[in-house]
Amino acid sequence: MPVLFACAGALPARAQQPLAGTAWAGTALVPEPTEIVLQFKQDTVVMFIKDSKQVAETMHYTQKGNNQFVWQKISGGSPCDTQTPGTWSYKIKKDEVMFTPVNDPCPGRTQATLGTPFKKTTWPTP
Repeated sequence: MPVLFACAGALPARAQQPLAGTAWAGTALVPEPTEIVLQFKQDTVVMFIKDSKQVAETMHYTQKGNNQFVWQKISGGSPCDTQTPGTWSYKIKKDEVMFTPVNDPCPGRTQATLGTPFKKTTWPTP
C-alpha cells in the first residue's frame, strides 16, 4: 500500500509542471524572424537557434498556476536584464503550444512573439 501512495503523490507534481522535459520549435523575432527551439528543463529554459543549434538565451522559470510561468534571464543576447522577470501564459493543444505575454516589462521578450504556435519537437540535451 505505501508504494501506491508514493506513486499517487508523484502525479500532482508532474501535472503542475507540464512544460518540464519538453521542447518546442517556432519562429521568434530575435530581432529578425528566426526558427528557435525552447527546451524546458526542470527549472530552466534554454533557447536555441534551430539551424545552428547555438544557445541564444538561458532563463530560469517557475510554474505559476496551471497555465502560466514566470521566466527571468540568466544569460544570453537579448536586451532583457537578469533582474526583470516576465509572466507568460501558455496553452497546449495536442502537439502545439501558444505562448502569450501576461505581464512582462522586457520588450525584448514581448516583441519577439509572433502570435503563432510552437510545435512539439525532440531536441538533444546539451
